[in-house]
Amino acid sequence: MTTSETQADNPEEEIVEAPEPLLFTINFARLAELKRSAIMLLAARRVPTCPSLDLPDTELTDPQKLVSEIADHFDDDEGFITSEMTIQEIVFRTLLTRRNAPTLLRDLHYELTERWSTPVRPINITEEGLRGIMESDNYYGFATVAK
Repeated sequence: MTTSETQADNPEEEIVEAPEPLLFTINFARLAELKRSAIMLLAARRVPTCPSLDLPDTELTDPQKLVSEIADHFDDDEGFITSEMTIQEIVFRTLLTRRNAPTLLRDLHYELTERWSTPVRPINITEEGLRGIMESDNYYGFATVAK
């Protein structure tokens, strides 16, 4: 820990500020930029109890409505998230369960490394490594959110 006395004694000592916490979400505009259909990406993640399964895909027009429907019904499907899924898929589905609310990178990291990591499939990734995966995404539409 650096005190003001230490700083005065050693002016070369650098004060390192904690980085701003990063929030991530699924950004529908980003998906459009990637030429991906948010509706189809979300429709493929519906669980069997989702009421919209009875509708033709052409009647699905509101991605946020699908997110809410998935969040309301994902508990009905024990396999909605499994440790066998890719890191990005686990993060995508985790954001869906949270209604696509902006979520701290730290919380997503915790979900991956503590909840979904198993002895058979350990998920050993740093927060910085996960940040790199999220920021280089070109499939799921992950984007940072200004706080």
